[in-house]
Amino acid sequence: MSFNSHAAAEENLTPVWSGQAELGFISTSGNTDTRSFNGKFNLVHDVQPMKTGLRLEALTSEENGDSSKERYFAEIKADYTLDEYDYIASLLSYEDDRFSGFEYQSVLSIGYGYRIWNAKEGHFDVEIGPGYRRTVLEVRNDSGDKVEEEAIGRLALDFSANISENATFVEVITVETGGVNTVYRSIMGLQSTLVSTLAMKINYEVKYTDVVPEGNEKMETIVGATLVYGF
Repeated sequence: MSFNSHAAAEENLTPVWSGQAELGFISTSGNTDTRSFNGKFNLVHDVQPMKTGLRLEALTSEENGDSSKERYFAEIKADYTLDEYDYIASLLSYEDDRFSGFEYQSVLSIGYGYRIWNAKEGHFDVEIGPGYRRTVLEVRNDSGDKVEEEAIGRLALDFSANISENATFVEVITVETGGVNTVYRSIMGLQSTLVSTLAMKINYEVKYTDVVPEGNEKMETIVGATLVYGF
């Protein structure tokens, strides 16, 4: 069999669909009864030159029977490969955080992506481009508006590296800045394979919103451990 035939065979073995499902649950009792649920689902469809990803997240927490945290997030991302290093990056995201003072925040963005490093051991991508953000407030602002719409600039860094045979480190940083508000996010994770397609993952997430409704904190952090099933 020729080299080209081998390459074609390897390409055909590359899965078109891949993804991960994460699940974490914590329950405590005693002086304080708490329950926390954290679920994530990622699905990727890769048929070059187009790569499309779906990300869903849900986080709920109760303390003594009362809800203390409820957050839902959804994102669709589509990348169109131009060559080995360059691609067009686009995304649409929606976030509903019931305890943030916002009814929801949505972002639409399209821009330029550059693959600084892309190998079996990991990758490092940088994306930059314009976008649009729509924010709906729970309570009207000082101007009497409940809806804030603005053009934004978006910068994203996506890094992943295998630090050992069974462990992977990931870091995703995004900055979305506009005339009304700026939102910074950092998602850091360390994933270690347990058996076959099952792994344990430790996450540390930070979200900083420059302007928030009165009575809300600018910085939110989430630390969690989840079981991960890959397919």
